[in-house]
Amino acid sequence: MTGPADCASDQLQEPSSALDPIHKPSIPIAAAAVSISAQTYAKLLSLADQAPLDCLDLSPRTLASAKTMGYNQIGQIRSTPMRRLLDDLGEDRADELRRALHDFGMRPRGGDA
Repeated sequence: MTGPADCASDQLQEPSSALDPIHKPSIPIAAAAVSISAQTYAKLLSLADQAPLDCLDLSPRTLASAKTMGYNQIGQIRSTPMRRLLDDLGEDRADELRRALHDFGMRPRGGDA
């Protein structure tokens, strides 16, 4: 009994269209933009508002302070006026929360800065 013959046709061939890990796509990143409807955006925003504060890049102390004061979701921070956050958490923690929201791509509701 003889073993299988080792020939070039038996070798796994990679398709020529396979990307090399170092290869960069030729399409500019800006060209990959996607448009969504206002209704879809509202749904996505609603889901983001329900996300826990742990999703934000916060110091452990700010996260603990916010949770102690009852802020558990991103939407709670977005809907709370800055004056209230300042009263509840102090200037440093309130500013950190607002910066984290901004970095996360979220804005406060009602134009509150």
